[in-house]
Amino acid sequence: MAAWVVIERPSVVPRRTFLSVVDCGGVVSAGLRNPTQIRRKFRESGLLRRSVDTAGPLPMPVSPTGAGDPVCRMLFAIQTAAGNTRGPVYTESLLRTVHRLLSRRQRLTLQLRGDRNGVGFGMDCPDSLRVPVLQELQDAYPGTTVRALPADAVTGESGIRKRGDREWSFAVRLNPDVLPLRTHTEFRDDTDIRQFADPVAGLLSAIRTGSSGRMDCRVDLVIRPAAVRRLREAERVTSTLNRLFAFDILKDWYVQHATSPSRWARGLSWMLARFTTPGPLVTAVTALKPADAVFECWLVVTVRAESNAAQIAGKKLREICGAFGRFNQGDAKLVAVRCDRRRCLKRRGFLLSAAEVASLWHPLVQMADGVSRLQTASFREVEPPVALLARKTSFGTTTLGRIHFRQQRNQFSIDMDDLRRHMLAIGKTGCGKSTFLLNVVRQQMEAGRGVVLVDPHGQLADEVLNVVPKRRTNDVICFDAADRVSPVGFNPMVGPPGTDATLVADGVLTSFKNVFGFDDGSAPRLLHIFRNCLLTLIGTPHASLSGVQRILVDAGFRKSLVAQVRNAAVREFWLTEFHRWNERDRTQYIASLQNKLGAFTTNERLQRILNPGQKGIQLRTIMDRSQILICNLSNGTVGHDASTLLGSLLLSSLQIAAMSRANVSESDRPDCVVVIDEFHSYLSDGNSTMADALAESRKYRTSYVLSTQMLEQLDHATLAGVLGNCGSTLCMTVGPRDAEVLAELLGSGLTPEDLMAIPKYHAYLRMLIAGAPHTFSMTTLPPQRTPSNRADIVKRASRQRYGTFTNSKAT
Repeated sequence: MAAWVVIERPSVVPRRTFLSVVDCGGVVSAGLRNPTQIRRKFRESGLLRRSVDTAGPLPMPVSPTGAGDPVCRMLFAIQTAAGNTRGPVYTESLLRTVHRLLSRRQRLTLQLRGDRNGVGFGMDCPDSLRVPVLQELQDAYPGTTVRALPADAVTGESGIRKRGDREWSFAVRLNPDVLPLRTHTEFRDDTDIRQFADPVAGLLSAIRTGSSGRMDCRVDLVIRPAAVRRLREAERVTSTLNRLFAFDILKDWYVQHATSPSRWARGLSWMLARFTTPGPLVTAVTALKPADAVFECWLVVTVRAESNAAQIAGKKLREICGAFGRFNQGDAKLVAVRCDRRRCLKRRGFLLSAAEVASLWHPLVQMADGVSRLQTASFREVEPPVALLARKTSFGTTTLGRIHFRQQRNQFSIDMDDLRRHMLAIGKTGCGKSTFLLNVVRQQMEAGRGVVLVDPHGQLADEVLNVVPKRRTNDVICFDAADRVSPVGFNPMVGPPGTDATLVADGVLTSFKNVFGFDDGSAPRLLHIFRNCLLTLIGTPHASLSGVQRILVDAGFRKSLVAQVRNAAVREFWLTEFHRWNERDRTQYIASLQNKLGAFTTNERLQRILNPGQKGIQLRTIMDRSQILICNLSNGTVGHDASTLLGSLLLSSLQIAAMSRANVSESDRPDCVVVIDEFHSYLSDGNSTMADALAESRKYRTSYVLSTQMLEQLDHATLAGVLGNCGSTLCMTVGPRDAEVLAELLGSGLTPEDLMAIPKYHAYLRMLIAGAPHTFSMTTLPPQRTPSNRADIVKRASRQRYGTFTNSKAT
């Protein structure tokens, strides 16, 4: 039995300890003579990172390039953002850095890949260079994403390998390699020299395959720094070329053989130069490659297909090799020879400068985005602020998700003080808003805070009931509008003690305006009568919506209530204005109000909820005692109008309850988080309920987390109030019109196209950090698995504590 270990600092470990040692750029994979004893010593000294027991001989890591360089390697898929404006000059700068970091024993492979998923870029690099190379690549090309490919892709197997598949390979080399190729500086549009005609676009078009997955293509450009001896040899060949031979045929023969991978051919060229009389020095005949960053390269084109598709594979190979002809310049040509892939990587490579390598491989620029089936980054990553990375999740904060920027996947949270400045989540249906809201509500319940959830669909409410902590089961009030067994009452005409009756009446009146869609201009008399009815009933034992119907038709009941009214204006309305109308006009005036109220007072479910005999939900008590109110206002069970009315009444009552806490010092006000899904459903044009609540509730320690699908569903005044007062904005996939507004709000270089192509469970967040907004990319947290019967237990406890049992059977 042997063992493999990966240790942190290999330089401090004596090499005689190991059977075999492989340096992997900062770590060591080693076979131990006495695994148990030495592993214990490594662990005690803090050097041990990973240990794996293996039976039999210890394997040596083999490079996927096939060249046998014993280094740890990883293969990455590289996807640039659409609209990239940075050209090959940035890749050239990156390659100069690679030239300084890469040793002769290490190789870097630049790939162009084509399979059933499309065409794209890849990079196979040593593990020791992974961080500096990929970071500089992503810095050079903002928005570039890097994804590690599985182990089978490292060996060159893209897609699903089937039995009977076969690979065909061509080796492409520069001949002669001392002459320069056509570089990116010479690829310009003839009609507009400012337009870059990207040559890599033609290569990608050539390696593109169908979506059936029956053929995969790959171009591997393997590079390593050229040896000093090789550079001196190339300089000697160039110097010889700059002197005229007696015949041009001798010159051509010499340069072909002097740069040949065959040792015998190079020996013959040396003999020719040795016995040829040199002529006068000719300047500027050839250009010597810059010696500061020259690579020894291997270029291999591979096609994998079914074994009976040799003719088609050969045609594809010739097509790809022909695409390299665009880089030929003068006598410098890229020629292709059929060979085995592993064998050709063991032969002598050819020389390319950093500029030539960058011309052969670089992310496509914007003008070449039209390449069919090009794999691009669908999600532009935005860097988070340093202040966010330095913060740690602690008690009192709310974890919103994970950072999504390059390799950073840290969880982050928002302070309670920043959450009190409210949050808006916007995105199309199915993009993950409900999952985000579920995690927010769950954390508030676990922290012991008060929570109010208003859900117009019902699914989120059921999911929240499944994640209620056991210790908070008795704090839950399940307000289900469709509950026929034991509904929880809610009387919007009963406010907190000491609340002005005018505020309560205005809240109820605003809710009915939202449902019926009328205002003071379209129905002034109806609203005038309704307002006086509400002011008369509020504060009495008969305060309910059904009491409005009775006060209009029952003269004795009306007379008894008017005698108790202290508001002189209201009393004057009943005693003079109302009695001044003749019977015909009075009937006509109140008929419209009766018809509209009758649609709700005759609703069997609403009757049980709005029953005046029940005290119902006390929102102020819920806030002060940090209880949990789950409101299930499903449209499909109670109807759209009833759901809208109940939701609108709840919003108005929540605002009144929050403002009533003014009689308590701010330090004594418990935090209450109000989460409203699809909050636009409860607002109408000109309804300032939400805008007013966002502007005033922070000081009362009431935080709002709002969710909507489209900003167009809000009127102009409400939209301005929401965007202006919500300190944090979460943007998921949105439509084109909303994208224009939100792109300006989020900033950070985001475009409307970026906001319209956000993947599911991804988002851009403009979050307050210590009062200052910062925008970055993120992913939401996955929902936790919970027992399926948890919701039934919570509902049963809520019914026993807060419900009123009826004789109706459950539906």
